[in-house]
This record gives sequence, structure tokens and C-alpha cells, in this order.
Amino acid sequence: MKKFIPFILLAIFTLGMLFFVTKSLQLQKELAQVSGENKIISDKLNEYERLTEIDSVLLQGDYDAAIASYSASMNAAKEHNNIIPLRIALAEKLRNNNTQKKTIPDSIVAHLDSLPNSNSNWNEEVAVRKYDSLNFSLEKTKVQLARVKKQLMQKSFGEYLTFKSKKGSQMHYIGQVKDGKAHGFGVALLDTGSRYEGQWKNNQRHGEGTFYWPDGEYYVGNYTNDKRSGHGSYYWPNGEKYTGEWKDDKRSGSGKFYDADGGVVAGGEWSDDKLVELNEK
Repeated sequence: MKKFIPFILLAIFTLGMLFFVTKSLQLQKELAQVSGENKIISDKLNEYERLTEIDSVLLQGDYDAAIASYSASMNAAKEHNNIIPLRIALAEKLRNNNTQKKTIPDSIVAHLDSLPNSNSNWNEEVAVRKYDSLNFSLEKTKVQLARVKKQLMQKSFGEYLTFKSKKGSQMHYIGQVKDGKAHGFGVALLDTGSRYEGQWKNNQRHGEGTFYWPDGEYYVGNYTNDKRSGHGSYYWPNGEKYTGEWKDDKRSGSGKFYDADGGVVAGGEWSDDKLVELNEK
């Protein structure tokens, strides 16, 4: 029996070596596969970052630069060839709309979902304070771009849709999609020149969001079924604002109106967009 012990040990050693060699080759193969996958992921992230930068240029209104960058990116990458042409088409449409500078008829303005200038509703003693429009637009754009850039990094972001709102405005939408409809976070540009960025549900604004009008007015707050509902703030270019409750696109519930210096002009209970009970405090 003893004379077989060396052969048994040799066999065990040989099997052990074969196991470790096989395991080593398998691990090397898996490592190479993981390295390849990491490179693919890294390339995709870099491409998303490039698209994010170009999207920021588009939102700033430099349509020609955005189109040129989209085209260069499409020639350099294969992964997003199905997405980039949609972005180019959107940029071209925005550029054409901006070039035409169409005047919106009064019949359409009445349906733009904005509030009348506050000065027509308040005492003449409330002075209209003018803010520098360029600084106002710059600060607003910085906030917009920071929010959009964060959302653009999500893998599900980037699908493009066109559809009409309840009021008949054509919507050009880029964002998250579910069952072929805007659902989740997204940005919509309207033919009227307005823009909405925020949460969506079944092609309707639903949740937190911000809506910008061409004249510089904007709303930040909650939406329900495509209408301002819940808590929100409405800003005018001259610095005045309303902060409070909303229902069906109208001020309804507790709310306050502030002047450009942040002082409370009036506050109390609102109904159907009118102050019905003044808070004396």
C-alpha cells in the first residue's frame, strides 16, 4: 500500500494544479469580459455627458451651435444615432420658430394659461419696480440648466414625443416615457414659445414642475391633471409674486401677494383667482 502513496500524492497534486490552472483561465476570461463591459459603460456615460452639454446649449437658445454639435456627435457615435436626429429636428424647429418671430393673436393669448399682470388688480400706490431683464433671464436659465442636466443623466431620459395639450398647443417633449406617453420627468416646448419642465403623467403635467411663458412670467409648484393645483408660486418679471394655494389653474385657498422688495401687499383667502377674505395681520 505504501508504494502507491507517492502515486496518489502525485495524482492529487496534478488534479490540484489542473483545478487552479482552469480556475485561473476562467477568472482571466471573466476579468476580460468585465473590462470590456466597463469600457462600454464608460463610453455610454461619456456619450450621455456630451449629449447633456449639447442639450444645455439648445436650452440656452444657441440653436445653430446645438445642431452642429449634434451632427458631429452623430457622426462620431453609433449608439445614439436613433436619438440624435430627433434632437436635431427639435432644434431646427425651435430655430425656425424663433426666426419667424410670430405674433400671437389675442384669441390665443387668452388660452396661454398665464395670469394677467398684477398691476391691473392692485392699488395704484403699489409701484412697478423694473428688474434688469438680462440678469433675471440669466439667473433663471442657470437654475433650469442645473435641473435639466441632472435629469438628462438618467438612462431612461432622452425619448422624443410630439402631442397636443388639452388646450390644443403642440408639445415637443423630451423626457421619460411610459406606454408611448410622457410619464416621469421631462421638458416640453410649446409652439406658443412657452416651456414646461417637471413631472408628467399620461401626457399631462402632474406633480412638481415649472412653467415659463415667453414674457418672462413663470410658475413653480404643483400640478394635478395638467392644471396648477396645490401649493405654488407665480412670478412676474418686475419681481412681484404670489405664493399660496391653487386649484384648477386659479388661486384658491390661503395665499399672499408680494411686491418686488418682498413685502406683503395683500394676503388672505382666495377663490376663483380673487381675494375674497383679506387677512389684516
